[in-house]
Amino acid sequence: MLSYLSTLFSEPLSFFDQAIYRVLAVLIALCCHEWGHAYIAHRCGDDTAKNAGRMTINPLAHLDPIGTVLMFFVGFGYARPVPVNPYNFRGDRVKADLKVSLAGITVNLILFLLFSYISSFASLAMWERDMIDYYGINVLISYRYNVIWNIISGQGEALYGTYIARKWLIPVVRLSAYTALINLNLAVFNLLPIPPLDGYHVFNDILFKGKIQLSAMGFRIAMVIVLILASQGIFSQIIYRVIDPVQALILVPIKMIWG
Repeated sequence: MLSYLSTLFSEPLSFFDQAIYRVLAVLIALCCHEWGHAYIAHRCGDDTAKNAGRMTINPLAHLDPIGTVLMFFVGFGYARPVPVNPYNFRGDRVKADLKVSLAGITVNLILFLLFSYISSFASLAMWERDMIDYYGINVLISYRYNVIWNIISGQGEALYGTYIARKWLIPVVRLSAYTALINLNLAVFNLLPIPPLDGYHVFNDILFKGKIQLSAMGFRIAMVIVLILASQGIFSQIIYRVIDPVQALILVPIKMIWG
């Protein structure tokens, strides 16, 4: 967090350049995540979110003022959770709650796949063929290596300009690679079984049939604790242990297609 903020003072143009891509990627992930909750709640019989105008991907319907400021200046943020009334669910309330809880995560995983493939094929079209043959596909598009991070950070043209065949694809690769990463981060993060994350509801519904109930104050306190832990990078090690093998798995078809 501190290194991200330090760029604001040392390299303000670079900071705002990175912030634009970061905010766009986070907005796509968060707004689609909340839409997923609202849509599945609607399908399960609860129109609370729909009636509140939250069954949409319009960022204005989901943005939280503090979460938006954090998103831009700190590098992480949050949206307003969609309102859900489980008493409106048709049939088994616990199963319906489980579906709603998993909906946002599922949307993020779908977006991760979509933007991963957009990023990968755009990247392969961007580089000179000699660059691909020399380094290999994995080095150029995997988050384990520096190349894609340099592209995301805006240093791509300065570092690799002579090896880039189609420079107009750089913004496409930057945004799609970062959006894929943010969506996977959000999906894994929300699977953690701690309140107020979706993983807590999944854990509660599967193991305790929804019997564990926290008060509104309890959720607010838990939210503050989660934000503090996230700002300190406590969850980063857990998330990145998952990201590497998941990305490696979805890159297999790309490698097979490319030959």
